[in-house]
Amino acid sequence: MKHIISFTFMLIFFSYHAQNYELKDKTLIKYYNLINEAEKKIINDSLIEADKLYAEAFKVFKYPHAKDLFNSMKVALKTNNMPLAFNNYQTLKCLGKNFDEIFFNENFKKNSYSKLLPCKNVIDYNYKKKLDSLYNIDQYYRNLSKGNYGIYKNELTRTDSITSNNLYKIIQEKGFPNEYNIGISSDNETFFHNFYFIIWHQLASNNLSSQKVNFSIEINKALNSGKIRPDIAGFLLDLNNGTNDYSFFPIIMFVKNNGNTDCCYIAKSYFPENRNSIVNDKIQFINNKRKSLALPLVEDDVKKNIFYLDNKDYIFFSKTIEGYNFQSENDEEIIKKGLIKIK
Repeated sequence: MKHIISFTFMLIFFSYHAQNYELKDKTLIKYYNLINEAEKKIINDSLIEADKLYAEAFKVFKYPHAKDLFNSMKVALKTNNMPLAFNNYQTLKCLGKNFDEIFFNENFKKNSYSKLLPCKNVIDYNYKKKLDSLYNIDQYYRNLSKGNYGIYKNELTRTDSITSNNLYKIIQEKGFPNEYNIGISSDNETFFHNFYFIIWHQLASNNLSSQKVNFSIEINKALNSGKIRPDIAGFLLDLNNGTNDYSFFPIIMFVKNNGNTDCCYIAKSYFPENRNSIVNDKIQFINNKRKSLALPLVEDDVKKNIFYLDNKDYIFFSKTIEGYNFQSENDEEIIKKGLIKIK
């Protein structure tokens, strides 16, 4: 059996850990709770209510994340709240988001919005250049390998050590990078910073080389200063600690040996009537961990992932689809017995 993106379907063991990572800043907790509610309203097509929640959230926290600005802009355009839409557009431009002229002309020019105000944030291009340089080193042998990382195991071991240790030193010197001082990654549809991949490659289960740096403490500090989103923080914390504390119920796609795909499935235990006590306890544990980072409940997160399958107007970060590939059709059918097709 070959995994495209590996995942564990049967969860047997619980992962309890001595170190607890938690968002404690009350302002940020309030902000993220408002954002979570706004995203639920988007899924339910209650856009006027979502628009109000975003406006309230941006009064609470002065440095909203690009994802939230973008989603709010899209909602505001649909509800004709042009002042909020244009304000978010300007902020995103200042953070480095690329918009083509057609987008501006179709949405703002006809409404007499044309003058951009000076940016309030200042991009530290030297800092960004250092981070980009580390990312290029991180990607060099991965790109050469074309996915067969084993042939460059020694080189990747060396470069991962270089990039992770240097990133850690830079963070100690200049603080955790964020959208307001290094801008955003416009080429990434979820605004996932390139330097996050360096942290990703320090996963606890790295089979190429041992973990050189665990970034969990720095991630937790960044979370409590509003420099990293809770969804990305939870994702990176799981990777750095070899846990599965913040995610459950992946949407599954099967990739055939001929290249065709069969999507999309989810575990039957997603529906409460199909759960046993082990699954219920695991979901309760994960929801408690998610709450500690101001993340929505697992059930709400799944609804968002399902919504995102057919609604790409908005930006949501998650491992929306995880892929399976089997040499045997019979093996695939065995796994499907525990799944239900949702699309």
